Amino acid sequence: MAQRDTQDTKHLFIKRARQFAYAFIFGYTLLLIGALILYPHFHLPVVPRLKRYIFQAQLASALISYALAYLIRKLFLPVKARGKDWGYIAMRRYFWSYALLTLPYAIGYLFFMFAGHIENVLLGYALSTLGVLLFLPREGDVE
Repeated sequence: MAQRDTQDTKHLFIKRARQFAYAFIFGYTLLLIGALILYPHFHLPVVPRLKRYIFQAQLASALISYALAYLIRKLFLPVKARGKDWGYIAMRRYFWSYALLTLPYAIGYLFFMFAGHIENVLLGYALSTLGVLLFLPREGDVE
């Protein structure tokens, strides 16, 4: 009976952790909608060389954040479902990997706040969403 309860708890946790990932995506999707609404009133001319630098910074930060999220997954997961704080520990590890994965979006959004360049926001959104979807919680993350 206790084994079945533990399995049900693990499945419920994975389900809730996936919902957390989708909520993370929904949160910065709201920021994207706000940027799209403000774009007609907020854009400025930007030097093409600066656009390239920001694109390169976003791509480099995406590669770095994907690598760090992969290391977090390999080093700190799976979490043993023992004790009373195992769910908190696992969720904290998911949070930090998702926070790292949204770094390209943060760079693009900061550039948008200064220059109103929407293409950087869209690239950052695509890279960050791809990263969060790649690192969704799996069944093997909780033992």
